[in-house]
Amino acid sequence: MYQTCGTQINLDYTSEKDFIKKFKLSSFLVPLTIAIFANSPIKENKLSGYLSYRSKVWQNTSRGGLPKVFLEDMNFEKYTDMAINMPLLFVLKNSEYLKTEGKTFKDFMKGRLEILSNKKPNIKDFENHLATIFTEIRLKQYIEIRSLDTCEWDCHCGGPAFYVGLLYASLDEAYDIISKWNISEVLNAYIEAPKKGLNTLIENKTILEWGKIFLSLSRKGLEKRS
Repeated sequence: MYQTCGTQINLDYTSEKDFIKKFKLSSFLVPLTIAIFANSPIKENKLSGYLSYRSKVWQNTSRGGLPKVFLEDMNFEKYTDMAINMPLLFVLKNSEYLKTEGKTFKDFMKGRLEILSNKKPNIKDFENHLATIFTEIRLKQYIEIRSLDTCEWDCHCGGPAFYVGLLYASLDEAYDIISKWNISEVLNAYIEAPKKGLNTLIENKTILEWGKIFLSLSRKGLEKRS
């Protein structure tokens, strides 16, 4: 992970209903943005065989990836259930990282961490735990998108602009498109995109073709927002 660098984009939602739509769209767009913003083909001064080596690394990182449930109708309660049932990576107390021996955050909530004398967590503990979930899309008090390689400055600004145009001003049109996609095809495209890039297929179209459609929608959305 220290050999990689990504662009992280944080976007707002106005309600749970708004969140559900934006989170689902962002999750379906993960293979597209891996391919469109692929910019990490080199590992230790040699071509790695991947267009986005960064994405390949994060796909093979525990607590990461694109869970199938993200491509369904995720809501606040489902996300919370997923988070509290995930094993703790550590507990941070007095600047010390404490091992938790496979215990989940739910165990912590029930006072089952002997290393903390069975004390229960506070909201800061939960914030720390949320930050150790390394999925391509994350929920905090905003939606956090983590599927893009870092690029040169123009491209670096292009990533947030792409999502703002879609999620803030062309949400319904973009959502209508992805709602017809097969989830297993999207998950397969997610695995293939780091290597195949724009040649990756979803519903018999390449990501290059889909990319043009979504970039056009995003541009229209940005124009609506002036």
